[in-house]
Amino acid sequence: MEYIQKEIDNKSLRIAVIGLGWMGLPTACLLAEAGFNVTGVDVDLRVVKAINDKKAPIAEPGIDVLIKKNVDNGRLRAINSAKEAAANNQAIIIIVPTVLTENKKPDYTAVEKACREIGRGLQKGSIVVLESTIGPGSTEGLVKDTLERTSGLKAGEDFSLAYSPIRGTAGRVIKDIQSYPRIVGGLDKKSLDLASSLMESIVNSKIIKVNNLRTAEAVKLLENIYRDVNIALVNEISILFERLGIDLDEVVQVANSQPYSHLHSPSIGVGGHCIPVNPYFLLEKANDQGVDLRMMKLARKINDNMYGHAMKLISDALRVCGKKIRRSKIAVLGVSFRANAKDTRHSVARTIIEALQKKGATVTVFDPKFTGEELKGQGYNGFSRVERAVENADCIIITVGHEEFRSLSMSRLSPLMKRPAAVVDCGHILDPTQVEKEGFVYRGIGRGVWVK
Repeated sequence: MEYIQKEIDNKSLRIAVIGLGWMGLPTACLLAEAGFNVTGVDVDLRVVKAINDKKAPIAEPGIDVLIKKNVDNGRLRAINSAKEAAANNQAIIIIVPTVLTENKKPDYTAVEKACREIGRGLQKGSIVVLESTIGPGSTEGLVKDTLERTSGLKAGEDFSLAYSPIRGTAGRVIKDIQSYPRIVGGLDKKSLDLASSLMESIVNSKIIKVNNLRTAEAVKLLENIYRDVNIALVNEISILFERLGIDLDEVVQVANSQPYSHLHSPSIGVGGHCIPVNPYFLLEKANDQGVDLRMMKLARKINDNMYGHAMKLISDALRVCGKKIRRSKIAVLGVSFRANAKDTRHSVARTIIEALQKKGATVTVFDPKFTGEELKGQGYNGFSRVERAVENADCIIITVGHEEFRSLSMSRLSPLMKRPAAVVDCGHILDPTQVEKEGFVYRGIGRGVWVK
């Protein structure tokens, strides 16, 4: 396996990236940009075709330029066979999705399937690096066992095995991969050193080598669990502060001026592929060990139920207007799961829209990151212009703090609506005083400023 280090150094190492989604495709592109020949693999033939046609299958800033450049220069191509990729490449990076079952149990089916296919083509002397988020012990358990069983090779002797989680957020994945310190754990020292050297080729920050695979797996989980618990704390407090007439936004801003305070902002819940999902990977391991992680469970419950509080704010704002949700027209601004990203995975906005419709409201949708046709394709009554979405509406709810929403002119939107009208700001975008000056009834998560 010593030759792999030489090929990393001279950029002659052939690399396969299994999984070309939100994290896999940027990784493949950055490796190609670094000078390696990269074969991307995906089960979706549409993704494979798009990449080979030099088109971006995901809406990630900068990815389209990298795809075109590296497909043109022959350093990036996409195929549909992990077995073929493993047989023709010396390094295999696995970045397939890890999800939950309907009962919120970890579902590692995609990882296991990828390992089976890789094992059928895995060559002696290769290195396999798992980057999918997974519960502690899974790399040296599920992944190692599956690779060894299907390949007939021995990890640590015939091939190297490492784990290196991606730290990245939709809308800035390329920058995050390059700029954040990278964690690497290995089955043995050789695996650790080779994987670290490979990661150094695309990371401008430091490489953090941890003691073992389980530590590396736990780091990624704990990062996201910390954020989930932090958000749950402010979400719960936001309900109290609304009643006390305290503006939680101001409290958080001032509290965070103290260097040991890192409070997040309250929200309608937690979306995205990672934070709502990852805690259950650790909860499963805790249950196996007979440990009750009560705080994690409570945080998940609080954040999952915040959409219900948003519904109460909408109902209360409409009540002050002399209206009810039933038969009201409500304009929902924002369907992305987080601000400034074109990504709807686990977006709480969909939950709110469906709940409003069940209560008899007519719902229109606008999101500056999506065209009206794209919104319609997702099943929404969507529009490309905010004016069309709010026309004759009784209420506006801002679900996410896109930067574009900061320039919303409530004085311009007000005449288009059915007065009296309400604004429920869950994105912490608008100035409550200015909104009320335009004659709206204002409500906002944690914004106790409206309590008289």
